[in-house]
Amino acid sequence: MARGRQVAAARAGARATTPATQLLPSGRSLAIGFGLLAAALALYLGARETSVFSVRSVEVVTQPGGHVRVVTKQLEPLQGTSLLEVDRDAIARRLEALPHVHLLNYDRSFPSTLRVQVSVEAPVAVLRRGQENWLVSGRGRVLRKLERRLRRPLPVVWLPPAFEPEIGTIIRVDEPARAVKALAAATASRPAFTRSIWYVKGGEEGLTAVLRDRLELRLGSSKELTLKLRVGQQVLAAVRASGSPATYIDVSVPERPVAGTTLESQVEP
Repeated sequence: MARGRQVAAARAGARATTPATQLLPSGRSLAIGFGLLAAALALYLGARETSVFSVRSVEVVTQPGGHVRVVTKQLEPLQGTSLLEVDRDAIARRLEALPHVHLLNYDRSFPSTLRVQVSVEAPVAVLRRGQENWLVSGRGRVLRKLERRLRRPLPVVWLPPAFEPEIGTIIRVDEPARAVKALAAATASRPAFTRSIWYVKGGEEGLTAVLRDRLELRLGSSKELTLKLRVGQQVLAAVRASGSPATYIDVSVPERPVAGTTLESQVEP
């Protein structure tokens, strides 16, 4: 009888230690795991409060280059903040005052360096209305108002008298928007040639770029701008080499460029 009870107890123990139950952690393992989790949480909260991981250096990379100083200055208030508290939203909030700057990536390099990569909408022209001037990017975004002349002049795009530019917004007025698009294409493909452009105007016959020597480069529609600019630059070089008195070059049909003179040319709107 006693032997039968021992056999039944052995079988019950075997059922209690099936493979499924063997996978469950023991009480001791659970206690150790929760202890490690609590310690890690305590270390994280402590690191957020301590100055060991405070931001002491901000390294900025801009695309295109040349805009590091203004972006770094805008991020300076983050110095002294724990790296663990600095995230994408915190950086983006600091960059809100620079509508032409867009956050691409960031990296927290412990113990104390914040690395930030941004793209910058560079100015391609000056919007002008009367005596007032604004910088505008290739996307047509109004960057800031100019209080004094630029040391290195940019091409001018004329605004209608009633149009009021708003900083940070993209201009939608048809003729100025197309003129800015033309200058963006010129800056991307022919940056040296762009510096010779005085202003770009629109009209019934399309876009015209007036060079600083008053010669007009008539572009027509905003299609195939890169090709038109390349052809126009080639024809311009040939015209100047020949000593021709041409006052305009028409590349509205780039396969058939025309150079000539006209008494209807206007120096400035």
